[in-house]
Amino acid sequence: MPTYEYECREHGVFEQLRPMQESRAATPCPTCASLAPRILSAPVLSQLSRHTRVALDRNERSRHEPTLVQRAAEPSRDAPRAPTFRAGGGRPWALEHG
Repeated sequence: MPTYEYECREHGVFEQLRPMQESRAATPCPTCASLAPRILSAPVLSQLSRHTRVALDRNERSRHEPTLVQRAAEPSRDAPRAPTFRAGGGRPWALEHG
């Protein structure tokens, strides 16, 4: 979700994190609650890390269309099992120290 700048006549410029659909509408000043219009400003693209931007975008999307997560089905009793290795029996994926 992008950050926009708004300017209150009494308290000056402040930033507000808002969806793009609401960016043009005036927003209440955090100090006096009077409506402040948006002002044009240079975009700030690199303040947030990629992981933070992805998380914010995911939260914004899930606000309108939550993602349903389901637990994986239990494996059947007849399904083949992964091989197990005992101590000293060797592990083909590991380097042994001698």
